[in-house]
This record gives sequence, C-alpha cells and structure tokens, in this order.
Amino acid sequence: MSKRTRKLHKIARRLTTHQLRRLREKDVSFGFDDLFTSTPQQCASPYFLGYYSPAGIEYALEKYGLYEELRRRGYDDFKLIINTEDPYKQRIALYFEKKQPDHLLGELVVKRKHVTVYPPFPTRIHGRTFEGIAVEWLCMQNPKGAFTSEKPRLPGQKYPGLGMGVMVMEMLIIMCGRLRTAGLLNIPEHFHNAQMYSSHFFYLDPLYEAKRVAMERDLLFGLTLSQVSWAVELDCVLENGKPFKWHNAEQIIPLDRGLKDYFKSKAYKQYVKETAKEFSYSLDEDKWSRKRDAEKDDNIC
Repeated sequence: MSKRTRKLHKIARRLTTHQLRRLREKDVSFGFDDLFTSTPQQCASPYFLGYYSPAGIEYALEKYGLYEELRRRGYDDFKLIINTEDPYKQRIALYFEKKQPDHLLGELVVKRKHVTVYPPFPTRIHGRTFEGIAVEWLCMQNPKGAFTSEKPRLPGQKYPGLGMGVMVMEMLIIMCGRLRTAGLLNIPEHFHNAQMYSSHFFYLDPLYEAKRVAMERDLLFGLTLSQVSWAVELDCVLENGKPFKWHNAEQIIPLDRGLKDYFKSKAYKQYVKETAKEFSYSLDEDKWSRKRDAEKDDNIC
C-alpha cells in the first residue's frame, strides 16, 4: 500500500456517518404538498447509493484532497452535480467555473449490481452471488491540457487525463468498503483501460484474464499501450490469425474474503497461465498501416 493510499484510508477512518449523511435544507425538496403526490422524482432519495448526502460528498472530496489536487492543476470554482433521481443508476459530475461540457473535469455513473460467479473449475464460490458497486461510466479529463508524443490521445479520449486515476480508484474502493459490498465492478471499454486496471482488477471469468495476459505478452513487447489500444479499436488485431473484436467482460476489485481467495487461488492462476498459451495475437500489418495513414491528422497513434 502506497503512502498516498495509506493517507486516504486514514482520512476515511476519521469520516463519520453523520458527516457523510448530513442533509442541508436545499438537499430536501419534500414539502406539505408532496404528501398527496407520488411522482418518481418526488420519491427519489437525496442519498447517493442510499448512503451519501450531497453535503457529505462535498465534505469527503475536500477532506480526501481531491479539490486540492485539482487546484494544483489550475482549476477552481468547482460545480458539483449529484443526480439520485434514478434509484438504479446514479451520477456525479464535477465542473469548473461553468456547468458546460468543455468545463467537465470528471463524471461518474454507478449502480448496485449482483453478479454470480461460475468459474470453469471447482471452487468454493461456484454459483455464489455477490453484490458490488458497478462503474457504468468514469471520465476524468484535463480540458486545459494537450496531447503530446509522450502522452498521445487514447481511444475514447477528448482531452488528456488528469493523472488522478489511482486516487479516484482508491476513493471508490473505500466507498465500496463503507457500503459493505463485495467489490468494485467495471467493464473496460478499451484495451488500455483493462491493462491499466490490471494491477487492481481481475476478470471474473478467467478466460478473459488469460486473453489480456496473452495480448500483453504478444503485443506490448514491441508496441506502446497507445498503439495496441488503437490497433484494437481500429480492428487491426488478429486473434489466432482471425480478426479480433474487443469483449465486454466484467472485472472486479475483490473486497469479499471469498472473492479474494478465488483470485489468489492456484486454480485461477493456473487456468489463466495455461489458457493464455491457447491464444496468440498479432497485428494485421497491411490494415494497420492503412488505418494509421488515414487517421494521422487525428493524432491517435
């Protein structure tokens, strides 16, 4: 655990339930007239994921030092938007100065989700169902930044990242622990997401973990992460000699003891190791060359 991570967990232990759940008058729109109506919006809870109040979230972001980190990057006058109208999918967005798309610093959409694990080998958790917090969308961007040859644009990016991914991920892990869920779920939209998350996340299905390992072995030896991710995005990667399409498979950061044991188990690791040998990945060189030439003006590779 890094010094930054230890500091965040130390702060988390000091944050009380009252501090994280306190409501301000403006957070509660329920009045006398509402006693006789029952529209979905009026029945919506002001609590994010049924726990955090808007004031509590703002307090936590300040205490964790997120606002301080953003100020160091030249941002201030923050506008925090919290939408809890949909009980099954909730959103937080953070802007600077104005609530406009080109002033968006970060956006998070999450929901509670149950997953059942069916590994292809005997294990104690076979068929067990776990509740986790699923990240439906996560964006952290630096609207004032510029892409460079050292940090080129990655698939899905409009602006460069803020360089705060580790901090935000640790805050989400702390949130999952406070809500007593089994872990943090995520479906990587692109290869670079899966690769960058691999130090914390595991694929629930070890088949996809094996594929990630094989892609790392075969493609990242001579290409950069950006190049590999764009090659996948542009359909220029071959899997066992055939065109490869990116998969929508689920990853998790396990917090439940049974899940932790599963991913640390010899059976999981051995399955990944042996299955990775069944896959080989390579570039479709002609197609890759044509695609790169066609997309050069967009500074993607």
